[in-house]
Amino acid sequence: MGRDEALKDDAVGRAWISVGLPILGLIFIVIMLAVATLAGFAREQDRAYVESTQRLMTGSVEGRAQTLSGIALDYGNWEQAYQSITVRWDPSWVGDNFYSAVADGMVLFRHDGVVRYSWFSDDYAGQAADVRSVAMVAARAIPNLRRLPAAPTLPGTVARTVTRLDGQLIIIAVAAVTQEDDAARLGRAEGAPADFLAVIDVIDDTRLAEVGRSLDLADLRFVSTAAPAGDDHVQIPMADASGRVIGSLQWRHAHPGPVAFSRQIWPVIIGLLCIGALAILVARLLVTHQVRTIASARAALDSSQAKSEFLARVSHELRTPLNAVIGYAEMIQEDAHSAESRTDAGRIVSAARHLSHLLNDIIDQSRLDSGRIKLNCEVLPVAGMLAEAQGLLAPAARNAGVTVTMTSSALADFVYADHIRLRQCLLNLIGNAIKFSPKGALVSVRARLENSGAQKMIVFDIIDNGLGIAKNEQAQIFRPFGQGNAGIGKTFGGTGLGLSISRDLAREMGGDITVTSELGEGSTFSLSIPASASRALRAA
Repeated sequence: MGRDEALKDDAVGRAWISVGLPILGLIFIVIMLAVATLAGFAREQDRAYVESTQRLMTGSVEGRAQTLSGIALDYGNWEQAYQSITVRWDPSWVGDNFYSAVADGMVLFRHDGVVRYSWFSDDYAGQAADVRSVAMVAARAIPNLRRLPAAPTLPGTVARTVTRLDGQLIIIAVAAVTQEDDAARLGRAEGAPADFLAVIDVIDDTRLAEVGRSLDLADLRFVSTAAPAGDDHVQIPMADASGRVIGSLQWRHAHPGPVAFSRQIWPVIIGLLCIGALAILVARLLVTHQVRTIASARAALDSSQAKSEFLARVSHELRTPLNAVIGYAEMIQEDAHSAESRTDAGRIVSAARHLSHLLNDIIDQSRLDSGRIKLNCEVLPVAGMLAEAQGLLAPAARNAGVTVTMTSSALADFVYADHIRLRQCLLNLIGNAIKFSPKGALVSVRARLENSGAQKMIVFDIIDNGLGIAKNEQAQIFRPFGQGNAGIGKTFGGTGLGLSISRDLAREMGGDITVTSELGEGSTFSLSIPASASRALRAA
């Protein structure tokens, strides 16, 4: 019996080795495959991070440049400006009209480089001369600058470029000062004197830090070189209108892949080792049981061959953030030779802008719902806000055939609000009035001072004679995704978020939005915002 027991123990030992070692080898192979797979996912995640953040940053810069282009086009394609600048020089009129709450500076210059007028915001008054100097060099270096006034399309009268000054990135939009009538503009004599408007935005370290925080990019900065950033940073080169690289925007590489790899690999390895140990234990118990029940060691060995199966799957899904790439359709539209191609490109541009607007509305609504909206309230001039809104909505009003008038009471001088959010509320309300007004209608915007208890309010009344809203539907229009009725959505489109967001923003700023309307007789939307006395502006 002693010999048989020894043979059985020996057989058990050999069987355990023959089963255990392959299992250990299999576990080792699976661990190596898991490590290689997760490492591949980590590299892919790093690559996706680089591409997505580059698209985010490019879109942010492009968005700023498009804003400047819009301002330059509004000022440049203005009959009064053409008459007061090119036909005759009226410095008083220019000084009263050429300023902006969005841009940091404006420079009017002739085709020969002579600066006729410049305006800079208070933030950059100290370095106005230096900024103007480098901006003029960059503007005059734009290829085909003198051909801008005779561009076949109105957007073609605007060009963009970038330059740098003392480590600061400067974005410049240059528009030719032209007549509003295209026929008159295109019929100008070749070689005739031309004036240009350069709208300037200085992106200093403070603004870059704000952009970095909004896009979740660490250590965002502008460097005056396009040298390789290395593994620790991501960058995008910045080139002027002639294609010359003037520097690069650079931020820290977050390396999300290695971080995710370090979090995931050890649980996977420990889990596989536990499964392997359990498999080995079970296999040994099975082999021992089989060997000890068979009289012959060989028969026991032959009948106790363990079969084990190990299957591991690792699934990892990468989700690339949605980034709106703005600009390509406009380039196609500008370069298209046929009217059909320009029409198709215009539809793409319209759809992209509509999608961007819807996305911004949804993001704003989610931030408001979660209480994560941040306001930067300041003292703002009522007349300036109305002028800015009128300038931005002028194209939409022209396309709709609607006349928009802006009036302000002498007592309604300043409000205390967030500039961007107040402008958003005004654009939403006035845009809705234009949208729902018939062709040839008049939309009136009136600002007045109202005493509301101890708090004085500036009330913006937006009055239209459009469709009107039934009494039982007026509460519905202020709900998220709510519209007056199903027919409104089918006819005019939209998500029903504009009024909801505007009222929530107004309330966040200490005001409100109310409506009075009769079906078929038009509507009056009243946006109330806390007033700020003129002395508060002087003290600010």
